[in-house]
Amino acid sequence: MLVGTGRSGTQHFATVCQGLGIDVGHEALGKHGISSWCLVSDLPYAPYGPARQDLVESEFIVAHQLRHPVKTIPSLMTMNKSSWAFIREDAADRVSMQWWDKAPLRVRAMWHWLDWNQRAEHMATMHWTLEQAEGIGPQLATTFQWPKAALQWQAHWTDSRSNDAKSRISGVERLWTTSPPVALRRWLHAMGRIPATESALLEADRPLAMDVLSYWDSYSSRYPRLDAMQ
Repeated sequence: MLVGTGRSGTQHFATVCQGLGIDVGHEALGKHGISSWCLVSDLPYAPYGPARQDLVESEFIVAHQLRHPVKTIPSLMTMNKSSWAFIREDAADRVSMQWWDKAPLRVRAMWHWLDWNQRAEHMATMHWTLEQAEGIGPQLATTFQWPKAALQWQAHWTDSRSNDAKSRISGVERLWTTSPPVALRRWLHAMGRIPATESALLEADRPLAMDVLSYWDSYSSRYPRLDAMQ
């Protein structure tokens, strides 16, 4: 079971697994597991695929994939209304909804990134960053008895097409599935018009941004090796 926030590479992970004949579904349960950001939540439903309570957790080894906040947070800002409604409901017992509903979208995305990843980390026994992910093949081969991953993972990771910002505006049909504000944000993000810098985080909410960046630094130092296990 791979968890993280949305836009942290969970779909790419599942795509690479499928390319190697390893049946890990993206937001769907496959023979060999599932990769879904939704599984961090304790809610009894998920907007995409099964909720965590629908699975027998003891049957899974949980891994957490963390992507740098500067890259992830602008992308989180382009998620659709269903995703944000799910995130809001999940957050209701940990943050004031009065604050949430007044906070700018970037600030909500920052809070979500930190909250979701902290919880994902506590769930997991395997940890890596997205930047490390192309090198985790040997670890996956040993842990899950997926021999193909030992030698072929890195090449498949590099060659597989990612679900990037431009792919989300690649056709009229994809844009029609979202509201006009979401479609506009996705276009702006794909064109580099939504700032993706530490400065943009600090300008939005400096104390929260410092917590976000501190967590990233701490995570990187706590799991410096690809075979880090807890």
